[in-house]
Formats: sequence, structure tokens, C-alpha cells
Amino acid sequence: MKKVLIGIGILLVIIVILAVPRFMKRESPSSQQAEAVVLKPVEVTKAERGEIRLEHQLSGTIQAASQVSVYPKIAGRLIALNVDEGARVEKDAPLATVEYEELQLAVQQAEATLESAETAYSQAKQLAEVRVLSQIAQAKAQLHAAEIALQQVIDLSEIRTVTQIEQAQAALESLVANLQKIKRGAREEDRRQAEAGLNQADANLANAKSNHERMTELFQNGAISQQSLESAKTQLDIAIAQHKIATEQLQLIDNGARVEDVQAMEAQVEQAEASLRLAQTQAETKTWEKDIELARSQVETARAGLTTVQALETAKSWEAEITSAKTARTQAYVALKLAKKRLKDATIHAPISGVISRRYLDLGGMALPAAPLFEIVNIDTVTATVDVIESQLNQLTLDQQATIEIDGIETPLSGQITFISPTLQATRRTATVEVRIDNPHGTVKPGMFAKVTVPIKVRTDALLIPRTSLIENVNTKTQNVFVIEDNVSRRRIVEIGLLRGSQAEIISGLTEGEAVVTAGQHSLKDGEDVRVVNP
Repeated sequence: MKKVLIGIGILLVIIVILAVPRFMKRESPSSQQAEAVVLKPVEVTKAERGEIRLEHQLSGTIQAASQVSVYPKIAGRLIALNVDEGARVEKDAPLATVEYEELQLAVQQAEATLESAETAYSQAKQLAEVRVLSQIAQAKAQLHAAEIALQQVIDLSEIRTVTQIEQAQAALESLVANLQKIKRGAREEDRRQAEAGLNQADANLANAKSNHERMTELFQNGAISQQSLESAKTQLDIAIAQHKIATEQLQLIDNGARVEDVQAMEAQVEQAEASLRLAQTQAETKTWEKDIELARSQVETARAGLTTVQALETAKSWEAEITSAKTARTQAYVALKLAKKRLKDATIHAPISGVISRRYLDLGGMALPAAPLFEIVNIDTVTATVDVIESQLNQLTLDQQATIEIDGIETPLSGQITFISPTLQATRRTATVEVRIDNPHGTVKPGMFAKVTVPIKVRTDALLIPRTSLIENVNTKTQNVFVIEDNVSRRRIVEIGLLRGSQAEIISGLTEGEAVVTAGQHSLKDGEDVRVVNP
């Protein structure tokens, strides 16, 4: 039975094999329909002219164009606060004021000092030269007076000493004679001699007084020594004593001698002898020579003084005095400016235009130069700060345009590169780039996240195809596309330019308007019939 079944199976296979050719021959009239079924379906698009860009996509953070902490320049208690947080201020607007009473007083003091310095300068210009010329005239007068004093000392010194000896000797002789007369009794002749002696004593006293006055004047002028003045005083005292003696002698003659009168006369004789010895001693020591030397030294001193002031005239020393007064005036003027500046600094002004983002003190607080009082931000323009890797850095330039996208702001913003850091961060190998954005309405806030697009190359008339059309030949390292000509595929080698998103620029290998396969190209062969099935 098993063998029968095997035989039946073999017979059926033979019948099927013989029947297939007959079936195929019956289907040959519809060969065109079978041929259409096997055409490869493809999608195509035309190569068209358009714009393509090479761009860098960067990300960064929005920062204020300027953010300034305002510090008071002087310490003091706040007596006025003109702004609150959130207020908009213009540059140089007054923000606050610290107490300034002492500063006002300092300005008044500086004004008074300047006025005094200006007066001194004016006087110096008018009187400095006159003062020097006056000093010269005074020095000349002092020299002339010293020369006259020297001559007086020379003329009087030795003569005075000799005269003093003669006067002392004459007085002694007169006293001795009077003593003898008293002892033997007075006569008419003695009376006349006593009267003559009194007259002589009167003359000597007048001469001694005059000499003492001259010597006092010379001493006061520094022309003679203290010793010479004392000597003149001694001679005056002697003349006074002699005058007293002469007076008493005449009275003695008139009244008659008594024992005590004789003793008094003897004492007068002894005194006269002592005076004579003193005058002789002074003559022997030549004290007048010291007076002459002293007077000569006074002349030399006066002459040196004249030379000094004449040197001042030659050097025009008054110019230095005028310069000194001018310098003092300038210093006073600078001091006044400083005082006024400190007074002005009592009012704190806004260094920039912007918005008060922070205020650190309230009214009555103590402002200190080391502590900020306000913080001002200017967001009329803001900056998107991004980090750029070194390979992209040389493709960026100052004033290059950029597009900025910010979450929450629908319309992309335009910006401009205003800063490229000259150095890179060593650890990250990136450089800081700043893009300025105009922000007149304040919609962009510092701290926002920004997506910055910087176009590097822009071609407005580029031949463009979809990027998916490209087929890379790994053997030749070339890019290829398939174009459809009369429903037949043709392989083309193309040179590509810029690539952006889904688009590719074709530099050569295609012409505008050609149909490029965008789907199904990877299974195509050059010269195959295709069926375009674009939707």
C-alpha cells in the first residue's frame, strides 16, 4: 500500500510540471500589464534656487548692559532719600543726601583763606620790591650812623681820658689849697678863689652831664662798651661830688671852719686823690681802644647788612616773595575747590541712567564709603553672553549680526556682536562673546536663557535639494543623486556646498528644475525604469 501512495505522488508532480507551460502561454496576451507592475516607485523634487545659510547655534544668558553699585563718597547720616526700588532714574539725577553742615563751614573757611591769600598776593606784587629797596636805604643809614659813631669814639676816647686826669688833678690841688686855707683861716682872696672853684665845678658838672648823655646814646647804638658808659657815669658822679665840695668850701669860708669841717675837707682831699688815681689807671689801660674796636665792629656789621640787602636787590628777591604769595593763593584756591567738591559729594547722584534694582539703607541710616547705597541696572540694551569653542571663534567678527530666541518671547530678536574675548578659558577652551540686544520696552530681563544663532555664510541664489537625496559612494568618497529623465533613473555625481537642516547646496552636477529622487533612490540603479509616485 505504501508503494502505491508513492507512485501516485510522483504522478501528480509530473502532471503539474507539464501543466505550467500551458498556463503561461494562456497569460501572454496581457504582458504590458505585468510589465507595469514591476516598475520601481520613486518620489522626486525639483532642484530650485533659494537661500541657505551656515550658522552657529549658541546658548547663553541675558545680562544687563550696565549694572552699577552706587557708593557714597563721604560718610554721614542720610537726611534725604529721593528714590525707591523700581524707580527709573536718569544719569546725574540726585538719589540721596547726607548731612553737610560741617562741609558748608569748611567751604566758608576755605573762601576766607583764599581771600586772605589773594590780598597777600596783591600786596606782595605792590610792596615786595619797595620793601627790599627800603631795607637797602635803612642799611645805608645804619652804616652811616655806625661810621659817625666810630669817628665820635675816636675823637672823644683819648681826649676824654686825658681831660679826666687833668680835671681830677686840678680838683685835688684845689681841695688841698682849700684845706690849707681852712686851717690858716679864710681871706678875701680865698673867698674869690672859692667862688672861682665853684664856677669851675659848675662848668665841669655841665660838661660831665653832656658827656654822659653822648656816651649813653653811643651805648644804646652799640658803638661803645658797658665799661665806657660806666666810666662816663663815674666822671659825672665825680663832677657832682666836686661841685658839692666847691659849694661846701664857699660856705665854709663864709661860715668859718670847724673841726668837723676840717675833717670833711681832708676826706674830700682823699676822695680827690682816689679820683685822680682812677683817671690815671684808665689812661694807662687805654680803655678807649676797646671802644674804638667795638665801634669799628659795628661799622663792619652795618656794612655786611648793606651788602646782604644789596644782594637781595641784585637777585630780585621780591620775585621769589611774589611767587611764594602766588603759590599760597593757588593752594587756597585748590583747597576751596576741594571743600566745594566734598560739599557736592554730600548729594549722591546716579552714575548711569537705569532702574533702581536695590536700595540698601533707609532714611536716617549711616552712609559709609565702603558700603553700597543703591544698585542701578540699565536694561535699555541687554547683552546675551555666550561661550564659543575655539574652532568656531575665528568665524565670528565684531558687529556681526545674530538672531536671539528667548522662551516666553514669540518674536526672535536681532542682535549684534560687540565683544569677543581676546583670551580663552584654559579649562573649557572657550571664549566669551557678547551680543548686544536693543530692549527699549524692557521685555528682556537679565538672567533669561537665550538661544543665539549667528549666520556664518549666506548664499541667496544657491541651487538647493533635500539633504535626503544624497547618496555617498564609500569607495570614491563622492556624493551622488538620482535624477529622472523620461521615467528613467540617471546617477549623477554632485559637489555639495553648504548644509543646513534638511537642505543641501549643489555647486555642480545639477541644473535648476531637474527632478531629483528623494525616496526610493537607495535601491535604484542607473538606467532603471521608474514610476514617480509623488503624492
